[in-house]
Amino acid sequence: MYNNQEYISANFTTESNLPKSPNYKKTPHKKNKIARKIVALGLSAVFFGGIAGGSFYGVNNLLESFQTQGKQNSVSSSDLSLSNVSYTSNSSSQSLDVSTIAEQGLSSVVSVTNISVQEVQSFFGQFGRNGRGQMQLQETTSCGSGVIIHSDDSYLYMVTNYHVVEGATTLSVTFVDDQTYEAQLCGYDESMDIALLKVPVGSLSSDTLSQISVVTIGDSEELVVGEQVVAIGNALGYGQSVTTGIVSALNRTISTDTGASAYIQTDAAINPGNSGGALFNMNGELVGINTAKVSSTDVEGMGYAIPISQVLELIESMMNGYQV
Repeated sequence: MYNNQEYISANFTTESNLPKSPNYKKTPHKKNKIARKIVALGLSAVFFGGIAGGSFYGVNNLLESFQTQGKQNSVSSSDLSLSNVSYTSNSSSQSLDVSTIAEQGLSSVVSVTNISVQEVQSFFGQFGRNGRGQMQLQETTSCGSGVIIHSDDSYLYMVTNYHVVEGATTLSVTFVDDQTYEAQLCGYDESMDIALLKVPVGSLSSDTLSQISVVTIGDSEELVVGEQVVAIGNALGYGQSVTTGIVSALNRTISTDTGASAYIQTDAAINPGNSGGALFNMNGELVGINTAKVSSTDVEGMGYAIPISQVLELIESMMNGYQV
């Protein structure tokens, strides 16, 4: 609009810029001349008024167009942003960090101590016919882990591996507050390598009760390969420790001393003493019971856990009266 005005103004003829010539004479009729000037000025005002009005109308329309376009862009941008957000009440979408899972998980994982009497070979005293020492009984101590899976008014129940408690004469559990209590074996299944311990609630101190918690159980059937997991257990008998890794494979069949079963394979560090401990998903839910590892100088990062969904009914039957 501004350029158009310049173009019109530059071509508007006034008396001051008319070409002068020697034959040019002023008219003697001053009144007519004044009238013509007034008419010319009036026409100029109308002309410029029309241009100004048109310019204002055009600018106003242009501003409204910009505002409308801005609103459209704003709505479009909001829709685009909202379309990239998934709203769900499913807790599986709320992943935690490892430190939070460790803090929660440690309160529901226990160390299990198995004191048993075994026959060992003696190299002192009398020798047998084969020149070797005779067999004698000796008290041995082994360590493992367990998970607090249920509590009622009478007992606190902990699931562990059968091979952790096998042959025990005395069993004890140590909680997160480092307090140790005697435990009872209330059921087991050797083929599944699962056992259940219990401790009377009345024997626990108020301090211990305030620091322990029952684990939240997840669905091991929902695990996917590559999903991050956290393992907590009594590695090497040093006390509770935390390792992390991913699910390397699902439904991995391996043969152990108790038979062949389908396991969760993980590359989280699983060491002696981790047996019976917890495998958590990133929602802090129990999805497996750590049970075995491949021990070889040629193998690294191959640990196995029993899927929790496969043994829940078995654990419930043990709590409901399946006795050794």
